[in-house]
Amino acid sequence: MTAAPAQRLRDIRLTDAAEVGGKAAQLGELIVAGGRVPDGFVLTVAAGGMSAVERNAVLDAGLADLGNGPFAVRSSGIAEDGAERSFAGMYETVLDVTRDGLTEAVDRVLVSSQAARAKAYGTDANGEMAVIVQRMVVPAAAGVALTADPINGDRDACIVTAVRGVGERLVSGGTAGDEWRVVSGVATARRQPDHAIDRDQALHVAGEARRIAAAAGVPQDIEWAIDADGELWILQARPMTALPPDVSWEPRAAGAFTRQLRFGEWISEPVTPLFESWLLSAMEERTHANYLKEIGQRVPRPYHVIVNGWYFYTLNWATPAAFGRNLPNMLWHLIRSPRKLAGINPSTVRYSFPVAERQWRADVQPRYRAVVAEAEERVGRLPVIELPALIDELADAAGESFTWVTILAGAAYKMEVNLARFYHRHLRPSLGGSHLPLLSGFTAPTDPPEHALASLDWWHVPGPRAGVATRPAADHAALVEARHAAQQAAFNALASSPRRLRSFRQLLHDAQHLVPLREEQVAELTLAWPAMRRAVLRIGEALTSQGVIAEADDVFFLTRDEVLSALRDGALPPVDVEARRSTRQQQARLVPPAIVGRLNPLLRKLFDAMPGVLGAVASDTAIVSGVPASPGRASGLVRVIRGPEQFDELEPGEILVAPLTAPAWTPLFARAAAVVTDVGSPAAHASIIAREYGIPAVVGCDDATARLRTGMRVTVDGSAGNVEPA
Repeated sequence: MTAAPAQRLRDIRLTDAAEVGGKAAQLGELIVAGGRVPDGFVLTVAAGGMSAVERNAVLDAGLADLGNGPFAVRSSGIAEDGAERSFAGMYETVLDVTRDGLTEAVDRVLVSSQAARAKAYGTDANGEMAVIVQRMVVPAAAGVALTADPINGDRDACIVTAVRGVGERLVSGGTAGDEWRVVSGVATARRQPDHAIDRDQALHVAGEARRIAAAAGVPQDIEWAIDADGELWILQARPMTALPPDVSWEPRAAGAFTRQLRFGEWISEPVTPLFESWLLSAMEERTHANYLKEIGQRVPRPYHVIVNGWYFYTLNWATPAAFGRNLPNMLWHLIRSPRKLAGINPSTVRYSFPVAERQWRADVQPRYRAVVAEAEERVGRLPVIELPALIDELADAAGESFTWVTILAGAAYKMEVNLARFYHRHLRPSLGGSHLPLLSGFTAPTDPPEHALASLDWWHVPGPRAGVATRPAADHAALVEARHAAQQAAFNALASSPRRLRSFRQLLHDAQHLVPLREEQVAELTLAWPAMRRAVLRIGEALTSQGVIAEADDVFFLTRDEVLSALRDGALPPVDVEARRSTRQQQARLVPPAIVGRLNPLLRKLFDAMPGVLGAVASDTAIVSGVPASPGRASGLVRVIRGPEQFDELEPGEILVAPLTAPAWTPLFARAAAVVTDVGSPAAHASIIAREYGIPAVVGCDDATARLRTGMRVTVDGSAGNVEPA
């Protein structure tokens, strides 16, 4: 039996979708569930085969209860708004249609079913289309509510976006609009360029969206509008598609852990089992043993947790309880070596770092170089059974080297914080700007060394992957000149206060001294990686020849205990290497939070305040925000680069958006107009190198690689810490 050519929306159910399309069927169900949906009807698929005269007669009949308009005319394709694919924005929508213009609007929507943009998405072959006609809501504000976070898949969050007036420019991607995140009845504004709705309205929209999703049984993508009288209308609802997996980020240990500190600043993806259980763990053991030896600090175990394959470093050393336990031992060290303990406090760090630098240069650096040089001579000729001991030796030496990276890079970070605070208090009122130009232009960029890494995981092959194209010397000379000019302007501004000028000169000298030292240390940290990786692959080759694993690089997906057992026994317990590879690939698509677990209030306050201390300026229009790392503004197209295999995709003048950068990424800075990273601090590689290339940088944005998509045009403000639509 052929369906009627027109049906009222209130009479439609999901079982009618074959005749009225997915969108109309969803609207009918919304009405049944009590949703406030604008009244209307749908021209069924049958109407598409009618003559113009017949279709106009059907339209006249449908308009009997709707008045003279204006109307909204929308597509309702047969495959549209399903659970697998939504086809959002693919078909035509015509708004503010008068009664006289209704026939033309319906024709436009029907024609759109055959448009090339629809075919490109693989829609139903015959392009069957129904057309919805509704009373037009004249919105004061409109937008979209997503009942799960599309970035990280959090089902407890509702994301409400909004613009003033009609929501079409938001739905079509023409603007980013306001964004509110609503969790457990608390609405937080992430972005408000339009100030289209207030907090109470965001909560109201989220509440109605949650009710609709609960009735549907799956997360929903809902278009809504609020009219001039403040009434909320639901214009459309469909299942969310391409939603990240619903995973828990709860750690299996008490306390808090972060990706934004120490080893976390070097790890850009899920860790491989061998790296985590061997090199990473060994480096942490040596680093924390050194902390105990040098300053009397015992860090509670575990030093890290792995959640969904991602690494998070402990913050449990920063709790009041941990400080209390360490206090007696640290006081003993304070009496014996007061200058070493001075490095803990930003106000006294200037007395500490010269001692640490002397120890690093006189002992740690030459000893590390010697251990690596000797290992490079031995790694090719040692029996395979002796290679684990060599790897242990190198991992221990790398952990000691990393200790001094954290001590001196930590000192540099604290000195920069001190400089930023001084500038903000005493210089910004008269000079404007920020402290960042004072810390730029120290070392002309050079080729990365052969041991340079893209990420700390020894799964990566050492060495740069992109053609080196350093900036001309003239560019670096301009940075030096700008730094000198900024210094002189500061000296002039402080000339009337000799005491303050002396303090500034000392502060500036110390902060500038540490800038090139940071990159020198960072560049040398991974000296041991080529030898360690060669040793690991030799072990992999031996296990392959014994039939234990299929390929040499399968060894990276075993644990240390499994490798040692296989070398000893010539066999492994059942291990599915391919499953581990596949799991890591799936986990790489997740968007991890910056912190997992429970952060104590004092540390939370410190984390939240730090971007502002370093000069960040709150923005209502920013897509993402982070820590100001390198000054200036630059606009361009986004290019998201996640690893070495994509290095060649970056075009000159594009905005490099990455999880992090490390020495192997350095050549990309010569092409990029600006750099934005998920993790990092002012002491991170991206911050240091961006300053030496004279390009803006914003680091520590948490989820920039998810929120910024390749091809978006944005403006990066490296002085304020914001990335905004261009």
